[in-house]
Amino acid sequence: MTAKWPSFITKDLGKTPEDDAEMTRRWEVYDREMQALIAAGGVHMDDDGWWVDDATGELIGPDPEIERPLTDEELTRARPFKDVFPELYESIQRARGRPPVDTPKKQITLRVDQDVIAKFKATGKGWQSRINEVLKQAKVK
Repeated sequence: MTAKWPSFITKDLGKTPEDDAEMTRRWEVYDREMQALIAAGGVHMDDDGWWVDDATGELIGPDPEIERPLTDEELTRARPFKDVFPELYESIQRARGRPPVDTPKKQITLRVDQDVIAKFKATGKGWQSRINEVLKQAKVK
């Protein structure tokens, strides 16, 4: 087995027609290299669709059919996740982030002496909330 595995990197590409053409070119190279590697033997596909080097157990790459760019026809047929799986989408939406509160706290910038911050941080998690409580109890003139 060779130590250089095919790669298909596209994070540097944008959404222009030139970038689309470059992505297709890169995929064709990746596909050709993976097919040659598979044909040479010494690799097997695991349950997740990844090719694995039989000798070392090293992951080589995903199945080229999984990795390839979608065709225009496939993109035309694509539908939003929330339309295909509405119940799952709703459960994910409900589970994300903190629930809304009636009176949310306002984020501000405040300069505080370093020793004051150090004392509050030394009290552990939730030190910012404790500062808030002290400020609530302070008598403002």
